[in-house]
Amino acid sequence: MRNRFQYQIATGRLTLPIAIMLSVILWVITLDDRMEVIPFLTGSIVTYLLIELNTLFALTRSRSSLPSAIFIILYSAAVFLHEYGKGECWMLLLFMGSLYCLLKGYESKNVSSYVFHSFLWLGIGSLIEPDVIFNVPLLLIVMPQLRLLNIKTLFAGIIGLCTPYWLITGYNLYKGDNIMVLTWFNHLMEWHITDYANIPLQYLVTTACIFIISVVSGITSIMTSLNDKVKNRIVIGVMNTIGIYETLLVMIKPMMLKSVLPIIITMCAILFGYTMIQRSGKFTYIFMIVSLVITGIMAIYNVMLHFGLNILI
Repeated sequence: MRNRFQYQIATGRLTLPIAIMLSVILWVITLDDRMEVIPFLTGSIVTYLLIELNTLFALTRSRSSLPSAIFIILYSAAVFLHEYGKGECWMLLLFMGSLYCLLKGYESKNVSSYVFHSFLWLGIGSLIEPDVIFNVPLLLIVMPQLRLLNIKTLFAGIIGLCTPYWLITGYNLYKGDNIMVLTWFNHLMEWHITDYANIPLQYLVTTACIFIISVVSGITSIMTSLNDKVKNRIVIGVMNTIGIYETLLVMIKPMMLKSVLPIIITMCAILFGYTMIQRSGKFTYIFMIVSLVITGIMAIYNVMLHFGLNILI
């Protein structure tokens, strides 16, 4: 019975529609500003991209929408991510574009082109939030995993990363304005211990819930992928590397939480879905139930805080 329940959730046709319905409800009841439509749209696009990612790279034995369903529920349950703010929501979409290009470069004849575009997306993202530039080492770590790193692709990546800045510099020179690039990263290395004290409790509780699901999903996905195809092992390894790196980045630069947390949620959703589809047993059944309960509690907690209700934790 328990295996059938897990199977129905993992491969059922109603999983994604129900998740979308719950997500829309969360967005509607917490809507405060019209600009929140933009984070909603970026989340919707990523939800679709996760379906295409599973289809394109054939990570699982059967077509499943579970990663998309888990992503949209976690993303919607983190109510503070609904705020448009400084445009942090674009980071997720740009990062997914960068990741997609890297994955497409695996065993491709046009590796340099894919690497160029991967770094280009990252460069565009750093224009919105300069701290995103800290993800450059991540791409350099992932590239050897995907067998993409060589002198040619390294220079292709550097050119792709610098292209947005070359265009902006050229525009500034043409207009006779000051060169913005020279002051773009002035505060990049600033770090204060007070940054940790300024993190709202809501952010910490939500991040902790996602972290628990992510860690267990990451460990079980690695164990599950040991018996899978080489390509799938590599892709799962890449997802785990990204999740670990982004988690460490948040710990070091807590100001980046709103930009990085959606990326962690995405990796968590992919690894969780992969585990639930590829592996069936008592542990995965219990883990699925616990994950759904944690997600439900997190959603209720964030919604109650949104409406100003007092909660004791």
